[in-house]
Amino acid sequence: MEKLINVIKLMAKTGLFFANADGIYSEKERDYITGFVSGIEQIGDIPAELKGAVYDTLNHQYQLDEIMNETDDLVKDFSDQERKAILYSINDFIGKVIKADGKVHPLEKESYKQWKLRFGIA
Repeated sequence: MEKLINVIKLMAKTGLFFANADGIYSEKERDYITGFVSGIEQIGDIPAELKGAVYDTLNHQYQLDEIMNETDDLVKDFSDQERKAILYSINDFIGKVIKADGKVHPLEKESYKQWKLRFGIA
């Protein structure tokens, strides 16, 4: 369960970074990320402190290098198949976050390109 929570926390942080990459955290981006994070309620019986840790990720700002390093740290403990599934899930999530406000800013696009290059996603 803790690995799953760590994946959700990373996705929340990643989404928050990309939503803010253009300097504007729009209401649509906020709603999309909040909706994703609130989905943890559907996972099952998650201890309150783990839920709190996930929600706390939404109260900070992150840098791309920090996100990529945390992604590396997280996926190293998974099998190749799991790692690939996690990276592709994060990739899809990023794509949805940056499109949530109806515009893809050049800074979002460039950060996304760097993220995909780092993790070998075409």
